[in-house]
Amino acid sequence: MPNKRSFILIVLFLTMFAISCKKDLNVEPLKTETAADTSIPETQEAAATTAPATTTRKLIMGMNGHPLSAEAYIQLGIADQIKMLKNMGMTWYKINVSVNADGSMQNIETFIPLQKLAKSNGINLLPSLSTAGLKFSDTEAQAYAKGKTSGSNFAGKYSQYFTTYHLGNEMEQEIILAGKSGQYTSNYDAKKFKVTAAYLKGMNEGVKAKDPGAITLVDASWLHYAYIQMLISYGVKFDVLSYHWYSDMEGAAAKAPYNIPDITKKLSGLFPTKPIWFTESNFRPKGLSTDEAKQKDFVNQFIAKCKANSKVQALIFYELLDEPGIRSSNENRLGFTKWNKPYTSWTYKAAAQGMVK
Repeated sequence: MPNKRSFILIVLFLTMFAISCKKDLNVEPLKTETAADTSIPETQEAAATTAPATTTRKLIMGMNGHPLSAEAYIQLGIADQIKMLKNMGMTWYKINVSVNADGSMQNIETFIPLQKLAKSNGINLLPSLSTAGLKFSDTEAQAYAKGKTSGSNFAGKYSQYFTTYHLGNEMEQEIILAGKSGQYTSNYDAKKFKVTAAYLKGMNEGVKAKDPGAITLVDASWLHYAYIQMLISYGVKFDVLSYHWYSDMEGAAAKAPYNIPDITKKLSGLFPTKPIWFTESNFRPKGLSTDEAKQKDFVNQFIAKCKANSKVQALIFYELLDEPGIRSSNENRLGFTKWNKPYTSWTYKAAAQGMVK
């Protein structure tokens, strides 16, 4: 009998590929950076392989949600959330999990019934683990110890519920220098990076110590891929590259000075040995607008782009529900469902309607 890790990897490859992000990220083209900035190696990009363009290749699909903490999700209840996911053909539900410094899960009383219902409906839970206790004033040794304790204790307590662990969430946002794109190693605060990398190294090793078959993911967003390369150089041995990509990023990246029309090809070229999961993606409305037609167009186009690249195993959209209780960002309009009457009556948006079976 293959171990859990081997089994998961076999399933992922045979199918060809199974806490919200910072919504105010500036993705407008930058004019301050030059080629003098330290770049990460790109010599392997030309050798990147992609599958022939097709819309038939199996792509793992999922959705983000906040069933353990956000008002909209708690008020609606887990039964409707699982119903929505199943009707849309989603097989993964990425949830933010608040972890105490000792590795214990907050809101465990809400998690247990969610896990049972998800499992009975064929839906996997992907926990996005908070980085409990991390401080930039820590030494690398202290950060590593905190990460290892958190990862080890969490996996030790809850590995029966998970096969896959998302370590942290957009941690590079806290260490990138102002006005930088994130494409270069010089774009990050070196001291803060080392503390962050030490924590993630410990967290990954802690999870693997208690759950050897675990699959671990580490993420970045926008053009912050130099951060991922830095983590690899530091010795953080995660399994899957997780990436966040929104419609405004898609548009800005294609223009000068970036000239990146396909982020999937860029990432598979830079990280040819890493499977890629896009764990946040959606159309991002401007101002107070809600344009379902534009959301549907972006979603369909990005699904096709992901299916055309064999290195992309999974696409997990952000997010399941509109959150009208959040008024300071466009997160209240990012859902694939909308409220007829909060929080008792809802309707699928146009992008979701095309997925409903």
